[in-house]
Amino acid sequence: MTHRSRVAVVALALVALAGCSGQDEPVVAPSTTPAPTSSTSSATTELSPEQRELTAQQVRVVLPQVQDLPGSWREVDVRDTSRLTAEPPECRDLYLRGEAAQGLRDDHLGVASAAAFTSGERRLEVSLLTFDEVVPQTVLEQAGQVVGPCSTHTVDLGDRPSDVAVSGLPVDEVGDQSLGLTTTTGGRPEQRLLVRSGHTLLVVVHRGDVDDPGALLHDVAQGMLDRVG
Repeated sequence: MTHRSRVAVVALALVALAGCSGQDEPVVAPSTTPAPTSSTSSATTELSPEQRELTAQQVRVVLPQVQDLPGSWREVDVRDTSRLTAEPPECRDLYLRGEAAQGLRDDHLGVASAAAFTSGERRLEVSLLTFDEVVPQTVLEQAGQVVGPCSTHTVDLGDRPSDVAVSGLPVDEVGDQSLGLTTTTGGRPEQRLLVRSGHTLLVVVHRGDVDDPGALLHDVAQGMLDRVG
């Protein structure tokens, strides 16, 4: 894909869906609905390009760059989640830091990269991890299963614990399997999308006012997968 096409994909996702509501979003109340189920596409015997293990060069192409984003975005430091702990402990699955996901990182990680950007009150962060084996379906299934039990939980990134509320977020299917979530800390909601595509995991996180956050997350993640081909 040309650089012009790459810019267009990210720009359309951020511009067409941006819109201020004029009100702060409320803290998500503890969910009383059943935990959302991650969407999964049918398995195929032959892996397509976006399902294969990616090279370092491919990862650099897939991740958006600050020049790809419309408006006055600037690149900022990515949040370090390597020391993340949660209470109850099973809530780490929501952040792909549970036993299954961490074991995959420790034993099979090939390339990992991330980028983060801010524009006013908005923040966009994308992460990509590619492995030398197909990511097990259970990684996202476990995350979906703990949404209900972890509707309120505590997270500590290594500095201080924070109370978090979480609920499911409807997002159209991306990749082989995907899960949309809204996490709220200190009254500030973030929308996040976890995507499994063959050998690769994608995480897209957005904070700020948009008309349709699920569509924004979907388009950013799909645009990244499209750039692999």
